[in-house]
Amino acid sequence: LLIGLGGLISSGAGLTVPPGVGEVFSDVMFGTLLLTLAYCAVSSFLGKEPDSIPLISQAVKDRMPSMDMLEGGTLDNEGRFIPKMPERREEDDKSDEDKK
Repeated sequence: LLIGLGGLISSGAGLTVPPGVGEVFSDVMFGTLLLTLAYCAVSSFLGKEPDSIPLISQAVKDRMPSMDMLEGGTLDNEGRFIPKMPERREEDDKSDEDKK
């Protein structure tokens, strides 16, 4: 996709990009993907969480549900997970009343 966009932009600007540039870029992307996959597989095999990948690991941690979120949830008629809503504490109720 990026190679195609680069070719489109360069042709619009009147520049020519040698085909070898696209091939090298594809090789680098494939190598990066292969190394990432190998790191994750080896880390998981050794029992370590593969959480040292820059730019990706923190984003995954932010998006993944935790066990606290999954406890007490139910499934609806279509099989979708509905998490249990956290219980409100009396302190929260008092602070809401103070705001009024």
